[in-house]
Amino acid sequence: MYSVILVDDEPVVREGLEYIIDWEKLGFKVIGSAENGLAGLELIKQTQPDLVITDIRMPGLNGLEMVEEAKKLDHLSKYIILSGYSDFKYAQEAIALGTLHYLLKPIDETELISILDRLKIQLEEERKDKKNKRVFEDYVLNQHIFAYVMNGVKEEGYSHLLKYESFQLVKFTKPGIKLEANHLTEICESIERENRYLYSHGDHLFLLLCDETPESVSEVTRLASQIEDIRIIVSSETKQLEDVPDLYNEVESLTRSLYFYPHAQILSSHTLLKEKSPYKLETLVYKLKLAIKDNLKEDIEKIIDRCVSYFISSVETVEETKREWSFLFMECVSFLEESMNKPIKEIEKDKILSIIWKETSIEQTAIFLKHIFYDFGRFFYETNEKQDIVEEIKRYTMKNYHLNLSLIELANEFNYSQSYLGKKFKAETDMSYHQYLDNVRLEKAKQLLEEDSLYIYEIAKMTGYSNYDYFHKKFKKQFGVSPKEYQKNWKREEKE
Repeated sequence: MYSVILVDDEPVVREGLEYIIDWEKLGFKVIGSAENGLAGLELIKQTQPDLVITDIRMPGLNGLEMVEEAKKLDHLSKYIILSGYSDFKYAQEAIALGTLHYLLKPIDETELISILDRLKIQLEEERKDKKNKRVFEDYVLNQHIFAYVMNGVKEEGYSHLLKYESFQLVKFTKPGIKLEANHLTEICESIERENRYLYSHGDHLFLLLCDETPESVSEVTRLASQIEDIRIIVSSETKQLEDVPDLYNEVESLTRSLYFYPHAQILSSHTLLKEKSPYKLETLVYKLKLAIKDNLKEDIEKIIDRCVSYFISSVETVEETKREWSFLFMECVSFLEESMNKPIKEIEKDKILSIIWKETSIEQTAIFLKHIFYDFGRFFYETNEKQDIVEEIKRYTMKNYHLNLSLIELANEFNYSQSYLGKKFKAETDMSYHQYLDNVRLEKAKQLLEEDSLYIYEIAKMTGYSNYDYFHKKFKKQFGVSPKEYQKNWKREEKE
């Protein structure tokens, strides 16, 4: 709506104008009226209307004199002059003053509406031009101001900052989104004030606040925090204009610190107040190795969480933290390689180190490494399990070699599949279980033959061979002589 005031010494004219025209429909609103030029001039000063409709002949200060005085105030109001037929000379003066229109009384409603329609178009264009001009001027001003904020360069607009006594910088960022000014101003309309300078740089927005109270700064961040996924970084306050560029360095440093605080929507230097960690990295690494070796998943999680607490409280920079994560990983890799006597491929290690350095939050790094160390623990477990089950099979075989042993029997005994045990045993001993069983039985048969207290067929049965011929064949193949020849040779050597 465009504002209108009516100035006429005749009440019937003022009231008639308000009544005969549907001002709101035309995009206007009558905000006041005056009965003479002096009162009209005062009303113009107070309201700065878009349009003034005034009579010429009025006591004290006539309409043209009022317009002339009003124009000296640099008000951009438009004027429509009302007059009778006998005032043509006044009409010429009105045109000289730059008034838009000159209407004769009695007023023709249709003609006035036509004038108002054309006037509305003109006002809209002027308002648009004025807004564009203001936007451009603000843009240039902000360019100059932020040239100083970010680089310490003093351009023409720098002088605008000289009138302020305190400064604070706020950065707004949103992962994966290029923030524009409208993202912020739609939420926080009050952000556009004379002492606030908003600037878009890269994907981020920066807001320089001048002479603000802590409460007003909190209100800005509170309103901005309504934007989904936005991160807000607030600098400390300085009262020295020469220190303003340091505020930019501060918010950039705080931005990097978002790695430590992935869930903090608003980050300031107060957020980074650190308490000394009760842990030492060397101790945590040592305990982590033990947890991996024993495949204790809960302990691995607990220790990695303690590493996070240690890094947040003790390490100053993100780069240093990532170096420490890398050190921790490589220590565990070395421990695994030495314990298992099996190197991990360099390409695999490099891939994991690359992910550590690319992660954008300490929380995600911790989750990633927990899964890596779960795998390490599982590898330890499976390797130890392989060694343990093979030893168990050996012990069981030494005790029960005389029975009808087979992988099927062992699978039932140890609750594993036949295929699994066969592969595990061969991988560990480089021989099949059947070969191992024959070796145990035949070695026991040698011992019994040396004792010379049993018949050979009895020895065959006692060592698990129910078929004497099969025993004879196996024994001769293993030792190069038959059981009887072995016994004879043994006796002969004993006598000698």
